[in-house]
Amino acid sequence: MRVMIIFSLLTVFVCIRSAFGMPLKMTAERLFDICEASTVDEAAAKGEKLGWQRMSDAQLEEWRASFVGYNGGSVEVLGWQQETPGAAVSLSFWIATGPNAHKACSFSTKQPGDLLEAISERLGSPDSLNKDDALGVVSASWKRDGAEYYFSQVGSSVAVNVSRPGAT
Repeated sequence: MRVMIIFSLLTVFVCIRSAFGMPLKMTAERLFDICEASTVDEAAAKGEKLGWQRMSDAQLEEWRASFVGYNGGSVEVLGWQQETPGAAVSLSFWIATGPNAHKACSFSTKQPGDLLEAISERLGSPDSLNKDDALGVVSASWKRDGAEYYFSQVGSSVAVNVSRPGAT
């Protein structure tokens, strides 16, 4: 009886958590879905489904100003972040115009799980793969259908960048 009550309470908790839109964990599929958006508005709609905190214009302004100074042209950028115990996760998406026009997104986490394997499952074997187990460093890259994908890991910190040059 006690086990049944605990199981029932756990089930109710899971249902309540789902109903209130608790933040979703990033997966390779979710990452690619957002990164492959055609516009900032499309990326915004897809990114909001994560349930993460949207980064404010003020939080993005320093990055935006530096990027415009480096790249020239203009840039539309948006991002999300999620604070979890022991780790911060962030995702940003931008479309740049000007001499180095491109569309890109960047994801970072300290809880990568099997992200490299999931990306490889979707894209196939990396065009370049470098591992140094002694240093805990991994880098991988792919070029597929005009897009460039980069995975880099140092210890438990991972960054994934996806860019499509000339796509605006």
